[in-house]
Amino acid sequence: MVMKTPAARAALPFAVALTAAVTALLAACSAPAADRSPGRRVILFIDQSASIDRDQRRQWQNDANSLVRGVRDGWAVSIFGIHDHTLETAPLFEVDIPVFAPDGTSRTAAARNSAIQTARQSALAAVEKALDTGGAARTDIFSALDRVHPDPHSRPSTIVFFSDMLNSTPELDMERAGSVTLQNIGTLIPALARRHLWRKDLLAGSEVFCVLNSIEIGHAGPPVDRRVQQAFYENLFGALSAKLTRYETSLGGAYASR
Repeated sequence: MVMKTPAARAALPFAVALTAAVTALLAACSAPAADRSPGRRVILFIDQSASIDRDQRRQWQNDANSLVRGVRDGWAVSIFGIHDHTLETAPLFEVDIPVFAPDGTSRTAAARNSAIQTARQSALAAVEKALDTGGAARTDIFSALDRVHPDPHSRPSTIVFFSDMLNSTPELDMERAGSVTLQNIGTLIPALARRHLWRKDLLAGSEVFCVLNSIEIGHAGPPVDRRVQQAFYENLFGALSAKLTRYETSLGGAYASR
């Protein structure tokens, strides 16, 4: 029988713990990437109505570009225009980047980097093209929500609107003063939900960012006060199981750490 010294006995628990830690680390490294991170789905809606001027479009482009440059593998990105045919028009851009399991080979690393860079550059080009297109007579914001479908991979979703958020269609013309008030929000939203057949879980788990029009020099303020607008959209997105995270004139740093 071999006698163990006190130091040797004390080292045993440490060795066991170290072995367990290394085993867990190796298991994490060998696990499929999808098991470690679900990725993210990002949906951008860009206002192409005539009321948005060139300077505003450049500001939105800067914010959209900063977001797109953070795209990684496992992410899906879709870009849609907001105009008078929001519901019917094809997406301006769509990509779903596969997850690359980190097997330590240069081939996999190169394929991953290529897929990410291609997606980023294509999305940047789509943003630029979208913001160079304008002149739509109406702004159909509500039909944008009809373009959102459940993600087959159940990834968390981020929805970003670059718009003044003033819907201007016959169902609700927010360009008309008094069209939305704190008193009528409770009746407007259920009516919209019935008309569009929105499910209560349509945007379940989604975060929504609204980046507003900040260029109003020489113009009257919005026909619907922005505090009322924000209350309206907080209630609308909340009714569809989403959270309105930001309602400001810039994206700011709100998305940088995500």
